Amino acid sequence: MILASIAFFSSARAGINVDIVISGIDKEMETNVRLFLSLEQQKNHPLMNEARLRRLHGKAGDEIAAALQPYGYYRPRIESSLEEIEPGHWRASYRIDPGPALPLAVFDFRLTSPMAEDAEFQKLVADQAPRVGKHFSHVAYDAFKSSLSRLAAERGYFRARFTEHRVEIDLNSYAARVYLEYDGGPRFHFGEVIMDQQVLDTELLQRYLTFQPGDPYSLDALIQLQQALNNSDYFQTVEVSPGDLSADSDRVPIRVVLTPRKKHRYEFGIGYGTDTGARASFGWSMPRVNTAGHKLDSKLRVAENRNSANLNYRVPGQDPRVDQIIYTVGLYNEEFEDNDSDLREVGVRYVHGRGEWRETLSLNYQQEKFQIAGDDGSSDLLIPGIAWSRVWGRDFINVLDGLRFDLSLRGSDADLASDIDFLQLTTGAKFITSFGPRDRLIARGGFGATETSQFDQLPTSLRFYAGGSQTVRGYAYKSLGPTNDAGVVIGGRYLLFGGLEYEHYFNDRWGVAAFIDAGNAIDDLRENLEQGAGFGLRWKSPIGPVRIDLANAITADNRPWRLHINIGPDL
Repeated sequence: MILASIAFFSSARAGINVDIVISGIDKEMETNVRLFLSLEQQKNHPLMNEARLRRLHGKAGDEIAAALQPYGYYRPRIESSLEEIEPGHWRASYRIDPGPALPLAVFDFRLTSPMAEDAEFQKLVADQAPRVGKHFSHVAYDAFKSSLSRLAAERGYFRARFTEHRVEIDLNSYAARVYLEYDGGPRFHFGEVIMDQQVLDTELLQRYLTFQPGDPYSLDALIQLQQALNNSDYFQTVEVSPGDLSADSDRVPIRVVLTPRKKHRYEFGIGYGTDTGARASFGWSMPRVNTAGHKLDSKLRVAENRNSANLNYRVPGQDPRVDQIIYTVGLYNEEFEDNDSDLREVGVRYVHGRGEWRETLSLNYQQEKFQIAGDDGSSDLLIPGIAWSRVWGRDFINVLDGLRFDLSLRGSDADLASDIDFLQLTTGAKFITSFGPRDRLIARGGFGATETSQFDQLPTSLRFYAGGSQTVRGYAYKSLGPTNDAGVVIGGRYLLFGGLEYEHYFNDRWGVAAFIDAGNAIDDLRENLEQGAGFGLRWKSPIGPVRIDLANAITADNRPWRLHINIGPDL
């Protein structure tokens, strides 16, 4: 008996195969039609037979008409057919003309105060509210109501409700009439902010707030607070949540639960870059030195031709999200061809925000021993500086559209604890634009200029060189610049470079690029620029974009090729 049943069901299932073809409407409506069609839902039923198929096909007209009504189409014309293409294989076809769209004749809409005076609601109504004389869609109308409810929750109208929401469909006059009233009730305000943590002074954490008790409630403000505390690097986890509402108060208490990071953090890294050769690094940091939120970080880097060790002590400023004072100590050694440098420096920087810009005021004292083309030198310099930077864009690791701009000015005075006078300007920009999710155009450029009457005494670290993955690909790192009589590069007064690159990704991880660069370090802005061009491989790795480029030195003798490898964020 069981075997007979299995054979019966298998025979029934194998006997009917149904294709359903729908045309004449867009994909969204087609999806809804298929949800309404009984035949679509039961086409794989094990008991499907010809009689059942014809019965379900007969219901399709009414089901299709019902599926189109949410989109404002009440007079569709439907041509249907059912045919057996070959034994056991059927095709059900529905050609749909949705007919005229239902117009909106009346839209009686009211918001109560203070919601009606809220600029965010005014913008929402202007952008999304149904328009009299236009096509009425139940789907769009419901989306508008959902947007009102969502914005009310985000803006602190926690007692908002629809006191009237009525839609009348008059098929005789073929028109829709909508009556909608949204009572926003009172807008709630921020109450007490409770910081649940034991590691930092409450006064410091209060400076992360962009709102105060009594300000109108805003979910955006809470999100900004959570992001700022996450970015502070003090905490492993940050939870920001509104408390319970009180029946006799319009204040919303805010609770912030903070789990601190470990007292010490260590980082190890190894890698390779064509500008530095093989390299390794070790970092040690203390995210919280004390309850005032001071931080300490240090890093040791060892490479084939460049070594460094530096320590930074950071003190949060008045607005700790963007302001900090940084005390620095550093040792740097660099050896390239016939240009060597041993540099020691101490300094202080004040980094703070000016709107969307980041401004840095600095004062560094450096001692440098250097050798340029066999000539030894040394310098003691007290260097004040100022710099501005701004980044436009969101995802700075893998950018589809963005821009970065940097500008800095620094110098020294022989009458103020320095061996020489100099003034130096540097600026750079990088622009990225996309053509869909897999194609990008990248333009970058930079300029530097030094004014001094004692250039021959200027140390290596303050001279301009070009060549390498950051300036002109196809040339070795720091291989471009003015030379002495023996042909050794000694660095220049000016730096000028630019590049244009096109990338195409085959999938979410891998892509290719073609590029052209031009630039040089020069003593006269009328001098010619060197050029390089080539192609490369791109990989969006878990630690950031990896770029492997093969570039040809177009303007060099014999036009040699050079491999460049670079890892790091786009902006």
